[in-house]
Parts: sequence; C-alpha cells; structure tokens
Amino acid sequence: MDTNRIKRFATEARNILKAGIAAKITTLGFDKNGNVAEENKPQLMQGGSLWNDQLQTEGFYYQWMSLYNRIQQKGISEVYEEAAYTWFNRLCAIRILQKNNLCSPVLAYADAARTPVIVDEARQGRIPQMKEELRQRLVELLDDDTKVTEQFAILITAWCHDNPIINQCFGSIADYTELLLPNNILAEGGFVDMLNHTEFITDEDFQSPELIGWLYQFYISERKDEVFAKKGKFEADEIPAATQIFTPNWIVKYMVQNTVGRIYLDNNPYETQLQKNWQYLVESSEKPSDKNLLKYNELEDLKVADLACGSGHILNECFDLLYDLYIAEGYGRGEAVENIFNHNLTGIDLDTRAKQLSQFALLLKACQKDAAFADAHVLPNVLDMTGVVPALDKKAMAEACLQFVGGYEDVAGEMLEEDFELLKEADNLGSIMIFNNDENYLNMLRSHYEDWTKNGTDDCPADIKLLLPGVKVILALTEHYHALVMNPPYMGGGKMNSVLSKYVKDNYEEAKADLFSVFMDMGMNRLIFGGKMAQINMQSWMFLSSFEKLRDIFLHNYVIDSMLHLGPRTFDELSGEVVQNTAFVMTKQHFSAYGEMTSFELASKPLEERKAIINKLMEEVDSGEFKKNIREAKGTYYRLVDGKNCADKEQMFLANKDGNEDGKHIYYPNVEQMNFEKIPGSPIGYWVSEKIFETFTRNRAVSAVARPSAGLQTADTARFLRLWFEVDNNRIGFGCENAALAARSQKKWFPHDKGGTFRRWYGNQDYIINWENDGFEVKNNKGAVIRNPKLYFTPSVSWSNICSKAISARYFGKGFIYDVSAFSAFSPKEEILPYILGLTNSTVVAHIKPLLNPSFHFTPGDFGKLPYKEEIVSNESIASKVKENISISKSDWDAHETSWDFQRNELLSIDTSTYLENIDYKMEKHFEETGEHISLSPAAPQLGSLEWRMEQYKTKWERKFMQLHKNEEELNRQFIDIYGLQDELTPDVPQNEITILQQGEITVAENGITWNEDVMTKQLISYAVGCMLGRYRLDKPELHIAHPAPTDEEIAPYEYKGEQWEIDDDGIMPLMPNDCGFSDNASSRFADFIRVALGNEEHVANLNYVEKCLGKTVEQYFVKDFWKDHKKTYQNRPIYWLFSSKKGAFQVIAYMHRMNAYTAERVRSKYLLPYIEHLEAEIDKLDARRAELSTKETKLLQTLKKQLDECREYHERLQVVAEQAISFDLDDGVVVNYAKFGDILQKIK
Repeated sequence: MDTNRIKRFATEARNILKAGIAAKITTLGFDKNGNVAEENKPQLMQGGSLWNDQLQTEGFYYQWMSLYNRIQQKGISEVYEEAAYTWFNRLCAIRILQKNNLCSPVLAYADAARTPVIVDEARQGRIPQMKEELRQRLVELLDDDTKVTEQFAILITAWCHDNPIINQCFGSIADYTELLLPNNILAEGGFVDMLNHTEFITDEDFQSPELIGWLYQFYISERKDEVFAKKGKFEADEIPAATQIFTPNWIVKYMVQNTVGRIYLDNNPYETQLQKNWQYLVESSEKPSDKNLLKYNELEDLKVADLACGSGHILNECFDLLYDLYIAEGYGRGEAVENIFNHNLTGIDLDTRAKQLSQFALLLKACQKDAAFADAHVLPNVLDMTGVVPALDKKAMAEACLQFVGGYEDVAGEMLEEDFELLKEADNLGSIMIFNNDENYLNMLRSHYEDWTKNGTDDCPADIKLLLPGVKVILALTEHYHALVMNPPYMGGGKMNSVLSKYVKDNYEEAKADLFSVFMDMGMNRLIFGGKMAQINMQSWMFLSSFEKLRDIFLHNYVIDSMLHLGPRTFDELSGEVVQNTAFVMTKQHFSAYGEMTSFELASKPLEERKAIINKLMEEVDSGEFKKNIREAKGTYYRLVDGKNCADKEQMFLANKDGNEDGKHIYYPNVEQMNFEKIPGSPIGYWVSEKIFETFTRNRAVSAVARPSAGLQTADTARFLRLWFEVDNNRIGFGCENAALAARSQKKWFPHDKGGTFRRWYGNQDYIINWENDGFEVKNNKGAVIRNPKLYFTPSVSWSNICSKAISARYFGKGFIYDVSAFSAFSPKEEILPYILGLTNSTVVAHIKPLLNPSFHFTPGDFGKLPYKEEIVSNESIASKVKENISISKSDWDAHETSWDFQRNELLSIDTSTYLENIDYKMEKHFEETGEHISLSPAAPQLGSLEWRMEQYKTKWERKFMQLHKNEEELNRQFIDIYGLQDELTPDVPQNEITILQQGEITVAENGITWNEDVMTKQLISYAVGCMLGRYRLDKPELHIAHPAPTDEEIAPYEYKGEQWEIDDDGIMPLMPNDCGFSDNASSRFADFIRVALGNEEHVANLNYVEKCLGKTVEQYFVKDFWKDHKKTYQNRPIYWLFSSKKGAFQVIAYMHRMNAYTAERVRSKYLLPYIEHLEAEIDKLDARRAELSTKETKLLQTLKKQLDECREYHERLQVVAEQAISFDLDDGVVVNYAKFGDILQKIK
C-alpha cells in the first residue's frame, strides 16, 4: 500500500471538497464569515418557498434554515469541515463497497460525459427509495440534463439512506448537507473523478480495511497541523485530531497476538496450527502456573477492547484473530462473526467520525467473511460520546434514572444520575471517565439495560430511550476485560484543557504527566485479574522522573511480559526523533483463583463463605505470595531503537525474535523485573548489565557530593539577556565572587551561563544578564522564576538542558549566574568539581545516560542519580588530566575574538617559543608513530612570513588537539577501570567529538584532520579590521575600544615595531572596490596592516598568500564576503554595521561602539556624497569619449550609471535618517538599535 499516494489523495480531496463547499455556501447567500443579509434569506410561502427571486420547494426552505442555524451554532469553518467530511467518508465508503462487490457501481461513469451510473439509472426509471416530495423534485430535475449535480445530490443522499451498511455506520445525512454538495463534485479532477481513477488507490488497496484508517489519518493530517500550530490548550473538538496516529500493522499484530493469542494458547497449550501464523508471538519467559492462569469457559466469554480505537485498525486485527479462533473450534462463519460483534469485541473513541469508520471497517471484514452481513443486521460494538447525555432538566433526569433501574432503587438511581453528570464532560474525557464501580449497582444496571433493549427500543418510554446510549458507555467503561489493546492518545499535561487537566489530577495523580500514561493506569484497572494489556505509547514513561510514581505502581503490581523498545522513527509519517515509542504487553497479576472474583460475586455469597474468602485473600497478602509472583517475574525485551524506519525495526525484531543474530544486542530474554529497582527512579533498563546494576546499588549517587540545580528563568530573554559584545564593555562585571560584591560593583551586566552547543571542558561563555541592583528588574518581572540564588557566582560544572549527542559538560569559574537551559552542579568542596567534570564527560556516563533519560534532555534530577565511586577523588591523575583539558579548551575558546578573554589573533601570536614547542612535538610524534628517536635542529624562525606562521599555527593546534584527544581517552580508561566496565566499554573517542577548533578551522575525516586555511585567514582579517577601527591594538592584548565616546588619546596613532599605525578617526570604513577613491578603504588598509604587523620583507608574498587562502582577491573578499562572515561569527548581532545601497554599489561599515547621533550624517557627507561625485566624474570621462568607447568601456559606462542611480536613491533615504540624528543606548542590544536605522542598513536576518 503506497501511503504517500493515499496521503496525497486524502489531503487533496479535503481541500477540493472544502473549497467546493465554501463556494456553494456563497451561492446560498452567506458571506465568508457565515453572515447573511436579510433579503438573502428564503421566504416560506404556500406550496413552496421564494429565494433569490426564484420559486423553490418547501423542503429547500427547511434545508436552508437548518444550514443557517448550524452556522450560527458552530461557525462557518466547522460547517465546511462537517460537510466535507460527510461527503468524503460516504463516497469513499461507497467506492470501497463497490470494489468489494457489496453494492452496484453507483459512482462509476456511465458515459464519456462523466454521468454517474446512479444518475443514468434514474433517467431510465430505476430510482432508489426516497420520500415522495424528493421523488417529485427529482423527476422535475431529470427533465433537464444540465442539472446532473442536483440530480446526483438527491440520488446519492437517498441511496446512502437506503443502503444498510452506509446508513447504519454513518447515520442519516443532515438535511442541509445535501445543499452543500459542491457544484464541481462531478467535474473533471473533482472528488468523484479522483475516486474513479486508480492513480491514488489501487484495487488491492480497496480490499484492505487498513485503507480506511490511512484515509482517516491523512484526511485529518492538515487539521492536526492546524491544531498543533496554535498555542495553548487543546479544546474538546481538537483532541481527536491532535491525538490521532495510525499504528503500523506489524506492531498491532504483535500486541494482539501476545494478548488475545497468548490467553488462548495458555488455555489451549496443545494448539500448534494457529500459532504458526502468529509470527509476532513472543515466547513467554515463564509458563503460567495453574493458579496464575487466566481461565475462561467459552470463547464467547473472552472480552477484548480498544478504548481509544480510532479508525479501528486494532479492532480489525482482534477480529481476524478471534475469527480464526472460532473457525478453529468448529464455529460457522456467520456464527463466528455474530459472536465477535455481540460478545467479544468492544471499541470506544471520542470522535464520532472514528467510530463510524471503525464500524464500517469491521462490517466490511464481516462481509468479506460472509456476504450475509451486507444487510447490517448485526453491528460491531463500537461506541462514541455523541448523544450520551440527554437534554433533560435535573428533575426529569433524576426521575428517568430512577425509572431506568426499576423505580424503587433510590441509591442506584442516584448513582446513575451521578454517572450521567460525569458524562456531560465525555467530549473532554472520553474513556478515562471513572464511574461508580459498585458491583451491585453495575449488575443491576446491566440487567435493566438488557430488559429495556431485548425486544428493541420502539416501545421504550421516551426518557428511557434517551438514557440508553449513555448507559451503554457506562457499562463498557466499567467492564472488566480479558485483553485491552490500544494506541492511546499522546498529550502532555501542558496541552490539556482545564476540564481534562483537573480530572486527570484528581483521579490519576501518578499518571497525570501525559494522557497516554493515564490510559495505562486506566487500562490496568479495567482488566480482570490475570488479564493482559498491550499498548504502544511514548517511551518516556520508562525513564523520566515525571513517571517515577507510575513506574513504581506498575513494577510492583503488574508483570511486563514483553516489550518492543522502538525508540524514534516508529511512525514513518513523523520525522525526527521527538516521538520515541515503546510497545509492550503487561499482565495484571492476581492473588489466586479468588482474584478473579468480582465484588458483586463476593457479595452474593453467604456471609460465612464471604468471610472465609476475605480471610484467604488476606493470608495471601500476608504470606507475600502475590509479591513473590511480581518479584520473580521475568520479561522478554527487544531493543529496536537503532532501526532506520518502521520496516527496519520489524525486520530487526523478526530476525532476532528468539535469539540475537550475528552478535547483535537486540533480544534480551528473562530480564528480572525487580532489577529495575536497583537504579534510582526504577527506569526500565532491561539492557543494562549486572555490573551496571551493582554500580548503582553499591555506590552513592553524585547528589551526595554535588548539588545539581536548575537556574533562573527571566520570562523575557530579549529584555534581560545580551551577547556580551553588544553592550558597553565597561558595564560588565566579570569575576564577581558573590552577589554582594556584584551589587557593590555598580555594574549592570554579568556573565550568564545559558547552555549552548555540544562543547566539553570549557566555553559557551557568550551571554550576559542584566543583574543590576542584585537583579531587581528580573526579580520583579512577571513570570520570572529565580531558583537557587545562593549558588549564583559560585564555580560549577555545567551542561546544556538539551543534549542532542552525549552530555557535554563544562567548567564555569566564579562570577556566573546560570539559566534554566544550563543545568549546573555545585559542591562546597570546589576541589571535587574537576572529578565531577571528568566523570560527566566520560564514556561511562554516556553509557548510563540513556538509562536515566534517553531523551534529548538530562535534568538535575537525572544527574544527581549518577553513581559516584569514592575512589575517583583519590586518583590525582584524573584531576590533572581534567585541568589540562580545561586549559586547552579555554585557550581555544579565548583564541577567538568572540571570547571576552580574547587577547590577539593566533597567527600573530606565534613566536619562537611556539616554534620550539612544535619541534619537540614533531619528534615525539615521530617516535610514537615509528618507535624511532630523531633529532630536529631548529632553523631560524621566519616570523615575517604569514605562510610560515600558518604552518606553525597548524602544528601548535594539532598538538593541543591530539593532547586533548589523548587525555579524553585516558580519562575514559581510568573511569572504565574504576567502574569495572572493561567488558562493556572501550575508551575510544572519535576525533570528531573533540570539541576545540569548532569555528571551521578543521575538518575531521577518517584519515585525520584537514586544515581549512581560509578560515584562519578570515579570522586574521577580522582582527585586522578590529585594529583599524580601534577595537584592538597591535601593541597591546585584549580589547581596546569597546565603549562609546572614546577619548582622543584612545584613538591616537601609535607605533608598532617601528611603524606608525593609525586608528580610524571616525570608526567608519568603506568596503568598496580599490578604485573607489577612499584612502581608508578596507582592502588598502588591510594591505598596510599586513605590512605593519609582519614587516616589509615578505609583504608581497604575504598578501599573495592571503589571496591564495581566500581563493579570491582581498578586494573581492571585502566587497562580497567580509560582512556576511562577520554577521555569522557574531551570531547575527554584528558590531560592524553595514550602511549599504540596495545592491551594494555603496557600502561602508561603522563600528557600533563608536557610533553616535552624527554617524549617519558622516556616512552621507564624508563617504556617500564624495562617492557620488566620484561616479559622476568617471561617467563624464567616458561620456567625453563616447564615440570611441570599446565594448568593455561601454558596459562599464552602463554599470557606472546604474551605480550612480542606486547611490542617488540611497542618498534620499540616508538623508532622511541622518537628519533624525539617531542615538542609541548599547544596553538595548543590536536587534533593537539596528532596527532604528531602518532600510539604510543591510538586513541582519
């Protein structure tokens, strides 16, 4: 089945139908909002109605008014949706019936004009049953061959009402829906035309009940996207779309075969033929003892349900298996189907559309087994929440409830009234509603329901008839089932609306984190003792702390028989790794044979016998028999998380179902359930070795020696956070030891740990936070959450909340305030932090992390559960290696100008000592690779050669990179030895996980490191620009000007190596071609920078080398690429602002920290106007020689004229801004301040 084509069909069909219905509504006088002018309403008159100056039937009037009232009640969008779906599901269902030979081809074309067969037959006098008024109207229409759509609307509506399957499954079509059949329904490319072609759906697809589920899922997929796109809670009518997902067929088979199939096999141990076809059946870890066996008398007694049935995929698989059981036991086909529908199978769903499709799919299956069911004389027991609460006032409801239970059982009547009160929220709550469970009451209710319905409901009192749908739901949701199989809805607590959220918290406290876990809790409570529940849901319940209480309940009360740990990519239509799944089968253990006895059955026993049974149960509890069964429980698990897609996971399971193939670790049999308790939080760590379990049980947790914590939330990042280089550097308070010193410093901004990308040991120190006056503004901001303020400014080990790879932890020294997205661990003994950091970055923790939290997150709670061995701190080598790693990583971080501790560019920092250290490294490297000692005599260092410096740079950083790699592997080896995991782990670290040189300097491949010399060259150019504009000085390390209004002394020329270097006088520099006429143009100033920095001797060679590395001229780089690279380096918060005309004919940068209210005017008067004059002069020169211009010169002239026009247009805009004399406060940040200048600046995003 090509689901991509089916998805295209369903989504296109929905859009075609909705557009057609919208157009039809417009022709009926409604505007796009559903409003209608009074003169556009029909008028009822004797013998008909008048509308739009035309005579219509009386029926048209009532249909139109019904449509009007529905739009007023539900809104026009909902009416579009209802009508589109009504026609979609019925016409699809008719086509499916036709392809299964269960009806005539009414939708097929009778001729080349695309006349449907149903219309063609009506023209020949063969008309389906319908009301006489409609028949007369049809006869009139049949006289006009142009009215094919109107004829079709009446005929197909009547046919749907007349066909037993369509009518019973989908009900009557609302009277107004016929009006909304789109005018283009029969057009070429219209919906019926799509159905009549197999481009989308093949004949084979039409035979499969799965088609119905896929059509439903894909039809609502756009609606689902709409629901998820909106913010806030899901309303009742959005829950079905938000929670619907179609379960892969093989997983459904696994769940059904290991619940219904397993119960049957346990009762029929010698059955072998059936299970040959059950390829997804898992062999039980242990055969059930006679006293633990769930026994049933007859197949009819076996009760199976899906309480979140959707479009019926699971119900269909249950039907197939139950049908095979009946046939194997000698039942006839019709008898088997009737028993399944009447006794075995129940489905419930919130959504009426899903219920309709479930019924249709099951009835289709029944017809495929026996065509006698085409008359729908028996229907599947599938329920929804429509019409479950009658429109009765309180008094009438009380009277009706009392009458229902016999008229004299006041208590039962009150209980029923309470249950109907709960049913009022059925649209929000669905199957999780908990009704009165008193067995006397329920038995009475069941008995009276049978009495009221055994001879049909025609003679029932009106109020009783109104109660029947609700009572049926109550009985279905208080039944105790032998098997439950479900793919429940997934919805986090934050998305639940107020009604649903309150009910879940009040009734499912331990399971409240997600709706799927509520269904887990509810499902086990709905099972008979010894019954089995299978679900596919999110794997989060297996690991996360928010489900810890639920795990505790399940592990101590139920047995996990088997589990498919599916992980990500289970549903092919869901991309990415956010949705990660597990499918499992659980058994509800019972005490003994008495465990199957209901409280009603117990109550029916004589008093003395009742006491004896209760005493027996208490003895079993006291003796620990029940707990023993749980304690000794074992399960079979399959680790399929690495499967590339759903089909790959299926093949992994089948290939390893009974044992691991080719040394793979997929099949985990006989896993002791109680082992999970050995790990804090009891995660379902079925794959974990005994050694790991011992690691947890024999050691303290990290939380015993360090305090992992979450940081603050400002509730307004844009207001309170900045990248450090955005503000006045003098207003940043670095290195404060505590809050008191920070407050006294009178600084506004302080370093802020905000997490960041995957980086180990040191770094991700980009952000600052407004913590002026001890964070007064943040603390008083609505919604802000200030956590653990006493830990602010103290050293920590920090890691990011989101860990897309393994955890990457970093050391943060004093002076930081930390964020909620940067979890941190603190210790009163600061000397322990290097050990904690080393452990966190080790392969041991990477191995343990998926056990504590396999998601992209690793919370402080997870961190605190890590096992901590005391001998770690006695190993000084660990602390030494970690400190060296911090030092190497810090030197890398600070080698980039986006670090606040940046000193100077690395290429210019190369000196003789670097050279000598590199020689030592080369000798050591040669020995390590060959075992041969060599001696290298240093030649004279070529400090004036940029190429020589580049080679020394590469050797220096290769040395640091390799040392860091070596240290990480050595730390891994030591931690593996300490934790005794030599049989499970290796110390190897892939070179692409070494987290220095991450700015593009290197590319790591299998054959080693490749250096990207262009990146280092661009970093040198960026530093040079900083020196030109005064951000840095050649003669001094660190920042120079990073504040407004520098003094004359700060921008004065200075000497470097005997040469004078000038800082730009106004902080403005052109990025223009060499012939622009400006002496301070970037390319010419860069050439001078290279001369001053490296000397005259190698000047030409150095410039040539720069251009070789860039792959273009320096001029081209500055004009085309410099600012793009600058913007990227500074994370779209550039400190050099680009004043640029539309296509860049004119462009200059201004250093943000030196800008003032007159900068724009200075750009205009000092640069733009002179450049316009320059262009005019060049044009005049060429114009003077127009007659003798070459082709090249003619093109140049045209270009210059276009540039002149562009600059003049830019001048008009720039002059307006310059006259405003815009000033700004650096504290407001780049985004706010940049926007003040409008379109005279190049966009930053």
